[in-house]
Amino acid sequence: MRQLEVALIGAGLIARFHLDAWIGAGAAVRIYSDDGRSADLAREFGVTAVGSLAEALDGADVVDICTPTGTHREIALAAIGKGVGVVCEKPLAATTAEAEEIVDASERAGVRLYPAHDVRFAPAYARLHELVASGRVGAGAVARFRFSAYHPRPWTGQMSAQSGGILTDQMLHGVDLAYWIFGEVKRVYACYQGDIATPAPEGAVATGTAILTHANGAISQVVSRWTATPKPPVRVTFDVSGTGGTVRYDSEWPQDVRVADGDAGSFGYAGKSVFATEMREFAQAFAGGPEPRLGARDALAAVRITQAAAESAWTGRAVELPVKGTA
Repeated sequence: MRQLEVALIGAGLIARFHLDAWIGAGAAVRIYSDDGRSADLAREFGVTAVGSLAEALDGADVVDICTPTGTHREIALAAIGKGVGVVCEKPLAATTAEAEEIVDASERAGVRLYPAHDVRFAPAYARLHELVASGRVGAGAVARFRFSAYHPRPWTGQMSAQSGGILTDQMLHGVDLAYWIFGEVKRVYACYQGDIATPAPEGAVATGTAILTHANGAISQVVSRWTATPKPPVRVTFDVSGTGGTVRYDSEWPQDVRVADGDAGSFGYAGKSVFATEMREFAQAFAGGPEPRLGARDALAAVRITQAAAESAWTGRAVELPVKGTA
């Protein structure tokens, strides 16, 4: 089998995680970044740095976009125009309209497009998806997803409070999981506190909360928090209840994920990198293997829901979303 050729765009922290995972998946990687950092990163990992986006895309099978959100559209459309497959860090785009444009272009061109929603690849969430899909949790599900982490290094440029801040950035993880596990969302109500615009000041903090009403009747609460310091470290939790039982997980617990009627598998805080699992699934799909656990339409749904959350927080009103098959 021919080695997969990956053009990695960006040289920040996420690009480093992706690069390590692509190498682990057996891909050949070339790096381009317009901030001058690609040469050092390429040297550290023993790969090639190139001098332009065009050079990066030339002969590539896949482009992996690890740049600020505002640049995703231009890079993705350039790749799609050359028939190059796309992997893109979340969110796919800064607006729903841009996300639709990218997805529509990829579908018209027959180009694979996969969003890098890494939390979907964590074993605990995969197990939760399995339990809900199999009916173990029962009907009438109520769920809470929580995420807490140090405020990200600020991207260059400025964004208004209306852009959503944490609601359209970190909260996308929880929104994507809720959508994956419970399906279409028909109503969003959200609020936030703290810093929104970027670049954020030193020690920035923020909290966002969204209530999602799913078309199947499930209710999800997604809570996200940016902390001022790296301690405590990243913490993720979920609590899902239905008529058939309850499933809980907390990344700080040194214990098994449990359901009401027994063990549901053992998932420690440590283990295989979610990025390694993610890039391996993507690499297999680009090589003609099975499709990964998420695709272009999942990326679009996540942007649409988080943009609705930003609108709700800004206006103070719930936002209704269209759902296929309903009046």
